[in-house]
Amino acid sequence: MHRRSFLAGLAVLPALPLVAHAAKPSLNIGIYPGTGKADILMGDFRAYAMPFAEVLGAAVDAQPKLTLFRTIRSVMASLKSGRLDLYFVPPSVAVAVLDHDYSPVVRVRDQATGVLVRRKGATVKAVALTEKESWLDVMARHTLKNNKIQPEKIYNFKTQDDVALAIERNYAQAGSLRSGMANQLVEKGLVEVWYPLPTTPDFTLMATNRLSASDRDKLGVAAAGLSASAIESLQKTIHSKVTGFVIDKEADYRMIKQAISEAGY
Repeated sequence: MHRRSFLAGLAVLPALPLVAHAAKPSLNIGIYPGTGKADILMGDFRAYAMPFAEVLGAAVDAQPKLTLFRTIRSVMASLKSGRLDLYFVPPSVAVAVLDHDYSPVVRVRDQATGVLVRRKGATVKAVALTEKESWLDVMARHTLKNNKIQPEKIYNFKTQDDVALAIERNYAQAGSLRSGMANQLVEKGLVEVWYPLPTTPDFTLMATNRLSASDRDKLGVAAAGLSASAIESLQKTIHSKVTGFVIDKEADYRMIKQAISEAGY
C-alpha cells in the first residue's frame, strides 16, 4: 500500500527541465609545414601543433581541429571549398590565401631568409629548387632572373633535403635552401654561398574574413602571447625559425607577388 502511494506521488512531481549544453563550434586550422618538414609524421604533427591550436581555439571559445597539408597543391585545392577558418603557411602560400578572402592576423617574428648555394667552383648547368610555388622556388627564380642567369635545367623537388642531396650527388650544381640548412652544407665544405635571396615576411597565420574583426583580433593577441613551451613545440612542426609572433595585418607580400608573377604561376 505504501509502495503504491509512493509511486503515485512520483507521477505527479513536476518534470525537471533538461539543461542543454551546446557543443562548441569548430575552429578549423590548416597548416602546411613547408618544404623542410613536409614529411613530418602525422602523430608528431598533431602532438606538436596542438598547444598552438588549443590557444587559438580558447581565444574564440571554439574546439580546434587540425589539418596537415604536405604539398602546396593540396593547400590550393582546399581553398576552393573555403572550409578552413585559419591557415598557418609559408609566405608564398600566404599570398595565394590572401586572394581567397583571408586576412593576415600574425606572422612569426623572424623574417624569411634563404640563399642559392653552389658546389665550390662549379659551373652551374642545373639548379635544384623545392616544390613549385614554394618560397624557395619563386625567390630563387626571381634572383636568377635579376642576375641574368639562365641555367640549362631547373629541377623541382618536394623537400629541402632532396635539394641538398641533388647538390651533394652533383645532379645539380646549385640549389636554394633556407639559411639554416644552407649554413650546414657550407660548414661541410661542399658548397659556397652563391646569391642571397630577398628577405620577406615568413610563416603567417591567415584568418577567413567570415570571422568577425573582433575574433580575428582575439586570435592575433592569443598568438602573440603564446607561451615559450608552445612556441618550442610548434617549432618542431615547421622548418622556419620561430621565436614568437607579431601582430602584422599589413605584412608586405609585394616582393613575393612579383616573384610569383615572374615565375609564371
